[in-house]
Amino acid sequence: MIKYIIVLLAGVVAGGFAGNVIAHRIAAPHQHPRAVMTLLGFHRERLDAASQAGQCATVETERARITSLQQEIALAFPLTYKQEERFRKFTDTLGDVLAAMPAATPAPGSCPEAAGQFKKINDSCDDCHKVYDPE
Repeated sequence: MIKYIIVLLAGVVAGGFAGNVIAHRIAAPHQHPRAVMTLLGFHRERLDAASQAGQCATVETERARITSLQQEIALAFPLTYKQEERFRKFTDTLGDVLAAMPAATPAPGSCPEAAGQFKKINDSCDDCHKVYDPE
């Protein structure tokens, strides 16, 4: 009886280990795209907060981070970027929006254009997510 319990427990442990390895193998190819989109969302929220608070230096920092991440999208989604013109257009439009933005005014609390800039970035992201939303 005890032998059967030990064998059963060993089977459960081995099955749990195998399941964990398989789950990590399945999830591994999706880590980079998820990371890029998660970071874009995080910095979008920080840009929104900074633009509402009039923190010009933070607005510039977050815009620079979003610009860097926008360039990462093509690497995170290589097949989609290469094969789907619509996705490429959304990605490039976000890059154009970011490139066309003037620098925020350096005076603290006087970034009136920051809210408009955030809206343009947010609209660009939302347009893409209406078509390419994983959820």
